[in-house]
Amino acid sequence: MDDIKILLSKWEKILQKIENNNGKVTPIEIGEKATTQEIEAKEKELGYQLAPSFKYILQNIGKSLSFYYSFSEDIMIPNEFQEICSGELNWNIDFLQNLTILADELMSDEEDYGSNLRGKLEFSQSGNGDIYAFDMSVDSEEKPVIYWDHEEDTVTYIADSFIDYLFRITELGCIGSEKWQFEYFLGDAGVDITNPRAVKWKHWFESFSETTLKDVKDNMEQLVAFVIYRKKLDEETIELFQNFEENKLFQHLLVKLHQINTFTDQKIVCEIIGKVLGISAEKWVRGLWEAKQDTVNTSLRSYLTSMCINKNEGLTLVFNFLDQKFNKKIAGYEAVSHLGDFHSREVILWMENHVKFPVTEGWDELFLKSNFSWDDIERWTSLEEKHEATVIHALELFVQKKHENNKYTYVIPGFPSRPEAIDFFVKLCAKQVIKKRILPIENVMQNIDIFY
Repeated sequence: MDDIKILLSKWEKILQKIENNNGKVTPIEIGEKATTQEIEAKEKELGYQLAPSFKYILQNIGKSLSFYYSFSEDIMIPNEFQEICSGELNWNIDFLQNLTILADELMSDEEDYGSNLRGKLEFSQSGNGDIYAFDMSVDSEEKPVIYWDHEEDTVTYIADSFIDYLFRITELGCIGSEKWQFEYFLGDAGVDITNPRAVKWKHWFESFSETTLKDVKDNMEQLVAFVIYRKKLDEETIELFQNFEENKLFQHLLVKLHQINTFTDQKIVCEIIGKVLGISAEKWVRGLWEAKQDTVNTSLRSYLTSMCINKNEGLTLVFNFLDQKFNKKIAGYEAVSHLGDFHSREVILWMENHVKFPVTEGWDELFLKSNFSWDDIERWTSLEEKHEATVIHALELFVQKKHENNKYTYVIPGFPSRPEAIDFFVKLCAKQVIKKRILPIENVMQNIDIFY
């Protein structure tokens, strides 16, 4: 029984550590202990003899058990383990399933999808619907634990037995049940808690603590790493960056930009450059427009241009690039990714010759972001259908942003009095024949007060 006490103690300590560092925790819930009669009845129902170690757990811990946790966003998990974000453990005797029956149900004329489920006994599922099961085809009293990927119809060996599985996964902090969270530690014999990666992870897990802005505010490199990890740059953090020597910060950011590979991480580095350094990075940003210069993604180059170069000159650079690359066939999502950060009415003029259906795939968002005025609304609703549709959905987004974000304070220049605005929208609504345009206009009229 000592092994039972060890497991329960370790699980409690894991959850307590997560909770102490502001993670989210669903406490351990344990069902009643199984009786011999209940186990025998379940075995008869399933057509299988349950493995000894599984029966041992059912009788000495409980017929069911579950708990879950997720790390606080301020826990800086090492980059090499960036897919790990949560942990859990669960089983329930009532959910045991003979997967051969499921395999027969999944079989089609074209392919035998689910063939790897044959001879397996499910005891749990991961958060994404993959299955944990016993391989009942193995000719031994104990049955190995396997993991079935429902998308690939593949089986991964996890552990030699249920008790072995519990101790291995517990050693790793009961990390998330999806394969993409624990595959760092897979070896030929299943989850390997002794390989170098596992040793490094266990050392980190034992010693980690929540990182706060206060902890890193005086260390430039740590502050940059903190912002990249959280992918969040707020006003307080911008002020902290401004305390460091400008050139030293810039050079460090350029090194980080070359070191990281993911677009989201590169984007946050570019945001630091744009919002903290601004015009001081102008020369470097101009260099990004030189021939064969591909240091950053083109949409990130456009963002940097909006932040670090004179707006009119910057817009000309981006307009010319888009016209040459797309020849007026640019999609809305591409347009907003390059022009959305300029917040300029010049963009609305450019859009007139480029907007196309479906307008809800970026064009409405770009119109909203480009500081549109009442004159723009009137003019665009008198142009082609695609322009009118853009305005309708942009106003719908405006209402949505006002409701969702108290900091969204944009006031539409030239917006008329309530009676005039209502009269305009009533007439605009009467022109529509498509319900998906009528409803947004009605929503605008119902929320007319937020425009003032």
